[in-house]
Formats: sequence, C-alpha cells, structure tokens
Amino acid sequence: MSMIHTHVAKIIAWKLDEKVNSIPAKYGCTGCDLESLEPPRATAPVVEHTHTEFVDGCFACKVTTIQLNPGDASSNKAMSKKKWDGELDAYANARAQGIQPSGTSMKQVIEAEKASDTLGTAYNGEKMMPANKITKAHAQVMKEVGI
Repeated sequence: MSMIHTHVAKIIAWKLDEKVNSIPAKYGCTGCDLESLEPPRATAPVVEHTHTEFVDGCFACKVTTIQLNPGDASSNKAMSKKKWDGELDAYANARAQGIQPSGTSMKQVIEAEKASDTLGTAYNGEKMMPANKITKAHAQVMKEVGI
C-alpha cells in the first residue's frame, strides 16, 4: 500500500498590498519543501487496493466499513428515555383522574391539571377550549352554561 503526500499549506513570506495590508507573498507545505506564489492544492491520498475480499489490517478495507450517518444521536429533537417515560407517566396519572389533556407532552398535561383545578372538574381537551386559556372567569361562565 502506498500513499501520495497531501500538501498542507503554510505561509512562508508576507508583503503589503496597495492599501498597506499585510498579505501572504509566498506559500509552502508543512510536510515537504514545496514553495509557490499560490497556496498548494490539497491532494487526496491514493490507496492501492488490489484484493477483492476484506483483509484485516487493510486501510482501504476498513474505510468501506465506516458509516458517517450519526443517526438520532445528532438530533436535538431526541428525547431521553427518562423524560419520555416521565411525560407518559404524567399523562397516565392525569387520565386516571379523569382529565383529558390535549396531548401527552408535560406542558399539555400540566396545563390540563391547572385547568381542572380552576374549573373544579376534570378538564377535557377534546370538548373544551385550550387549557392554557381557561381563567376563573371562563370557569364561572362554563359552570353557568353547564359545560
């Protein structure tokens, strides 16, 4: 297996431009004696790969097994199992009390519980106004009309 050298640019000399700003005048490579007026182009390593089956210790074979997708680990939408279970437990407890939250999120469950306290009866997210909008005045009107 042979690899071609990959140039990594470095600045060897500086000069002043027409606005008296310092700019690079000469470039080089950190890994060899290359010098030029332009930054060296990075070249990708070339790997000779002559066999057709996986060979332990072969870099080219190992590269073919790498997966670059981080999956759910990179998602900031992912919820921890502890939080997920906590929300579902809170929802189940609310349902056991006769409360019907608008959803299973902790926010919706808490809002439904507060609405139930304000109403003096179990909140039903399927038939009543949004739980976060219910005030004592709304509760009084709802009792008067029989909701």
